[in-house]
Amino acid sequence: MRLYFKGAPLASVMYLLVALTLACALPGGAAPSQPSSPPAALPTSAVSGVTPGEPALEASPTGPVVHILAPAEFYGLDRYINDTVCEVTGAQGRAPGGDQIALNRFERPFQASTMQYLPFLDIKRAELNHEAPWIYIALWLIAPPSERGEMQPLYGVEFDIDIDGRGDFLVWGNAPTSSAWTTDGVQVWTDANEDVGATNPLEPDAPAASSGYETNIFNAGRGADPDGAWIRLGAGGGGDIQLAIKESLLGSPPTFMWNAWSDAGLKQPSWFDYNDHFTSAEAGSPLVEMKDLYPIKAIFALDNTCREAFGFTPGGSEPGVCQQARPPATGCLHCVIFGMAKVCTCLVPCQAGANPGTPCSP
Repeated sequence: MRLYFKGAPLASVMYLLVALTLACALPGGAAPSQPSSPPAALPTSAVSGVTPGEPALEASPTGPVVHILAPAEFYGLDRYINDTVCEVTGAQGRAPGGDQIALNRFERPFQASTMQYLPFLDIKRAELNHEAPWIYIALWLIAPPSERGEMQPLYGVEFDIDIDGRGDFLVWGNAPTSSAWTTDGVQVWTDANEDVGATNPLEPDAPAASSGYETNIFNAGRGADPDGAWIRLGAGGGGDIQLAIKESLLGSPPTFMWNAWSDAGLKQPSWFDYNDHFTSAEAGSPLVEMKDLYPIKAIFALDNTCREAFGFTPGGSEPGVCQQARPPATGCLHCVIFGMAKVCTCLVPCQAGANPGTPCSP
């Protein structure tokens, strides 16, 4: 071995020779110790707005999640859904209506068999607000999630991007404990092989072999975008649960259908749609008039809503669409923030600066 010390001072050369001599005299000369077992393989996540056949991306390595952009406060709403509630009938162990397993619509904020009412799962209203780059969701419940006891419910929203009845993204998270935005406990799932809903989306196909939402693209800040989805307790009177989703995580769709979920029972993304995996007899019913099916059985402790449109006025035939009155859209919503207040007006015709995807009428 040749050592070259071009232009090096004599003292430096002597110091290096001494250091080399001491290093060679160290006992053993062992290589750095190896871990006792190889590190676990990192999970892979599909590209947001996934197209079957596209390569997957590796999730972030284990370690602290570094956030770049967090959601802000939001005001107003672009779309809303009013849902059936069991506030009056819950103590009687029944739902007043709103449960249609043939349409994948569930009004089941009850324990299986005993029909114990779980008001912290009972959704009465869901609201959507679009403020780029965020889609905000607010859920109003009959009781706050703090009443959940030992149960671990998930709260979230499902998106049908191509409006074919087959869900494309499921965003949900554990019940938050603070009004500060967090990605902890939040997951985003997508359906890379497009089999959510099995053969007939939203309609029963039980027993089906579909894999539902099989691809996790976001898990507590790990994924292609660490800022992809957030959750918190409602702040400023804006519902009991609030979620914020980066629209880019969904592929920035200009139009879509959406509906809200609470689930402390099955909590299985891969079983969507739930009515494809359980027959009516297996699922049971919360309606006492359904004597052959009452009470609820396999599909329990959950609630969901009908689907509302974003970016267009639905014609009424869209799969799962809410049958609620809507004024005809003639313009686009334009919002300006003054301090802590947000003032929105309907511009006719749509003008530059109007929020995309918010049709309105004066």
